Order: sequence, then structure tokens, then C-alpha cells
Amino acid sequence: MYKEVIEKKFKDEEKITALNLYKKMMLAYEKDIPMFGNDFYPPNIWKFFEDEIKIKGLKIETFGVFNDSERRMISFNNLYNIEFPIKVLKIDASSKFNEVTHRNYLGSLLSLGIERDKIGDLIVDNNICYVAVCSDIADYIIMNLERISKNPCKIKEITTGIEEINHQFKNEFILIQSMRLDSVVAKLTKKSRGIAQEIIEEGLVLVNYTVTRNKSFEVSKGDRVTIRRYGKFIIGECNGQSKSGKYKIEIKKYT
Repeated sequence: MYKEVIEKKFKDEEKITALNLYKKMMLAYEKDIPMFGNDFYPPNIWKFFEDEIKIKGLKIETFGVFNDSERRMISFNNLYNIEFPIKVLKIDASSKFNEVTHRNYLGSLLSLGIERDKIGDLIVDNNICYVAVCSDIADYIIMNLERISKNPCKIKEITTGIEEINHQFKNEFILIQSMRLDSVVAKLTKKSRGIAQEIIEEGLVLVNYTVTRNKSFEVSKGDRVTIRRYGKFIIGECNGQSKSGKYKIEIKKYT
């Protein structure tokens, strides 16, 4: 049943990924053993397994270490609460002269030849990065990562204080004619409404971790809007309307 749903719902590489997870899921269920996915998965993958698959006696969990993680591992039938094969690294490339960003850290990690799916969320706080990675590549990163952009870095695994690491935000305001998704995306990307609609139709926009292709969908306070290649945002309070009738909306942008 669920195999057919996956084949219809997903395309290309995502279909292959979802079908491989399906095989692990069924093996865990039939053999009554715990199984883990090998990677960190994007929201449309893990959310499908977490929300849509309902099999009596099968436990499905997702975990990305940090609160509100976007990229998560998946476990099936982990009845004995075995730890997920994840390690957290602290990378310090702080400098008085050069700011280092999320993009700098991610780019340097990927330059080591590591696949993106082996890396979970990155949180950058005061130029220091905390990143969840698959356990089997942690030592490789520690041994080989020497610089972030132009800055030398220090790197180590951490096991304490992780629950206190939270995403950082930049607060801003936007003025929009309506709460329609295309209007919001246009403002957040600083593109025309027509281009915003193309971005939505291409499946590059997620609302609360679900791909949303409906350009007239109305977003609400508290919604998380992810626009691939542009960032992730939380829709905040509506602070009234301008003289021209536009809504003044508070936005929290993940940094």
C-alpha cells in the first residue's frame, strides 16, 4: 500500500530515497528489529514517514538534535531507545576581521567531499557553528577541516550543553498586500510576484515543512516558510496596516 503511495508522491532522487527507507521500514517491522536511515533527510521525506504512515505496532521517530530541526534522521522500531548515529561538532572560526556565516561553514564542510545528506542542521551563534553530522564522518571532519573561508578554525565534538543551542534569528518587517503565499514569497525573496509564483510552482517553497505549490495559499502567524536558496522564515505578528492598506508583518529570519 505505502509503496504505491511513495511511487506516486515522490519523483527522481527523492523517490529512490523514500523507497530505500520504505525497505528499511518493512525490514524493521517484519523482523521486529530497530533500523535507522543512513542520512539526514529533508522535511518532505521525514514528514511523510512521520505523519502519513500508520502501521500498528511500528514505531517511527525522527530526530535532528536541535529544536525545530529541518533536516532529520529517521528510525523504525527503535523500541529500546538506541541513540541515533549522530555526533555534534563545534567549529570555531571566529575572527575580529572577518564575519563567518552559515553559508561559509556549510561550503567549507562540503568542500571536503562530504555529501549534503550526511550533514544535518547548522546553527551559527557569534561566528561559532554547531553542526549535527552522521557519526561515521565526524572524525574525518575533525581531522581534515582546517579553515572556514579565510579563517583558521578549531573543531571538536561536544556532548553536553546541546539542548541549550538554539537557532538564531534576524527580525525584520515586510509590507504586503495580502497573506497569499505568492505575495509573501515575493517580499521575502525581493523578486517580482511572477517570479515568486514560478518559485512556488517549482516546489521550492515549504510551509511548515510541506511543499506547497498553491500560490493562493494563505499563510498565518507562526507558519514556517522555507524558500530553497533564499532561507527559512517564521511569520510573526501583523502590526496593523499602512496608509496604503498594506499589512505590516513581523518576520523572523533564520541566520
